[in-house]
Amino acid sequence: VLDNGYDFVDNDDDPDDVFGHGCSVAGIIAANIDNGIGISGFATNSSILPIRVLGPNGSGSMADVAKGIVYAADNGADIINLSLGSFVGSQAEKDAIDYAVGKGVLVIASAGNSGGALPGYPARYDNVVAVGAIDSDGSRSSFSNKGGDIWGPGRDIHTIYLNNTYKQLNGTSFSAPYVSAMAAVLLGMGEELHLDGG
Repeated sequence: VLDNGYDFVDNDDDPDDVFGHGCSVAGIIAANIDNGIGISGFATNSSILPIRVLGPNGSGSMADVAKGIVYAADNGADIINLSLGSFVGSQAEKDAIDYAVGKGVLVIASAGNSGGALPGYPARYDNVVAVGAIDSDGSRSSFSNKGGDIWGPGRDIHTIYLNNTYKQLNGTSFSAPYVSAMAAVLLGMGEELHLDGG
C-alpha cells in the first residue's frame, strides 16, 4: 500500500477505509501470499494507491469520485478500479475518466447490482471496462447488470475486511477487482492493454 494516498471525504492524507468495502476490494487484488494468513490476492506484487471517495455509509458525491480519479491519474496509477456506481452519470465524472484514459490509465468499473439491461455509471462510459458478475458455475449472477465488457466472479467471494477479519460477499464490486488484478499481472508481464480486448 503506497503512502501517498488521499481522503477526499475528510480532505486529508489519511485514506483509511472505515466502511470496509475498499479493504475487501484491495484484498482481492493484492493480499499477500505465502504468509499463512487469510486469502491470497491475484496480483500480489502490485501496489495499491489508496484513495477514499465514499463516506462511512458507503455513499458519496460524484465530485469526490471525479477528484479521486484525477488524483490517481496524476499520481502514477496504471489501473483505476472503481467498485462503485450510480444510475446516473455526471459530466465531472466523465471528464475525470477521459482525463485518466488520456494519460494512458486503464479504468475498470463494476457494472452494478440491480439486474438491469445496461451497466450503471461509470461502467457505462465507452472508455471504461464494465465488469459484470458470474456465479461459480459461470452463469450470470442474478443481481448483475448486463451489457458489460467482461465478467468476473461475483458471488460468495471470500476476502479481507476491517480489523483483521474476513467476509463472504456478493456483488459486481468484487468482480471488478478480479479484472483489475488480471490487468495488473498482464501489465507487469509487459503486455499492452486495450479496451477492445487486445
